[in-house]
Amino acid sequence: MDQLPELFPPNYKPSIHITELQASAAIEEILSVIDRDGGVILNDLVSSEELESIEKEIEKYTKGDENEGFFKGLVPQETILIGGLVAKSDTLAKICEHPVLEELRTEILTDHGTRRVDNYDLPYHIDPLLSVSLSFRIRFGAARQRLHRDDGTHLIEHESKPYRLNNAAQFGCLIAGVETTQANGATMFIPGSHRWDDKREPRLDEVTFAEMKPGAALIFLASCWHGAGHNSVPGFTRVLHGLFFCRGTYRTQENQFLAIPRSKALTMSPKMLNLLGYK
Repeated sequence: MDQLPELFPPNYKPSIHITELQASAAIEEILSVIDRDGGVILNDLVSSEELESIEKEIEKYTKGDENEGFFKGLVPQETILIGGLVAKSDTLAKICEHPVLEELRTEILTDHGTRRVDNYDLPYHIDPLLSVSLSFRIRFGAARQRLHRDDGTHLIEHESKPYRLNNAAQFGCLIAGVETTQANGATMFIPGSHRWDDKREPRLDEVTFAEMKPGAALIFLASCWHGAGHNSVPGFTRVLHGLFFCRGTYRTQENQFLAIPRSKALTMSPKMLNLLGYK
């Protein structure tokens, strides 16, 4: 794993592209694309004013040096990670409550069932959680990530059986803070790979790139093969803000009760507190 991953040929052109929709599209259309491809780019999910606010709110946290151990072996040293992002940016915390993200969590990650109480079945549901919130600053020279599935953090096994979208363990929302291109390291993504079993290995010639304008977001299931691309543009830093949500029955990657100071939690909305696990 110490060896750098293979680079794409300079003339590599993907044979497939990620479907793009407006963030205002009907939730049924968004869900249909995610069900088919495992991911979708939603344009204009975040406004330019919100992006500017995020940068101002987290500016003092961006002065660090190279990545020092976060997700060691998976994230290049040239990448600066800022964790506990919803505690550092009120704007990002508000974006967590975006109606589209809320509807996606309801449809994909909410568990429904019944609890037996005496001789009565009591309807019951378990709400999703914010697993981790991060800001990424991927600087020039950062090697591409190795292709991976995010649900490996929960040791999810992928079997050859009928696929159900509402069985997904997690989904991510990667918001472009700047224009992202293949050259500056746009996220690698293999459409349809969320339906593969564990015997099916990804190939580089199946990869496409999440090229986005600022404010667009890649929404993708944790079962999709993906990874950060290689930033080959001198002097350019690719900025992404990531919100990752998981089922309420899974352990979050970030301990939200430690990542979010109590003084900050006391100022948050009931919806945000619910996402952090305060019940």
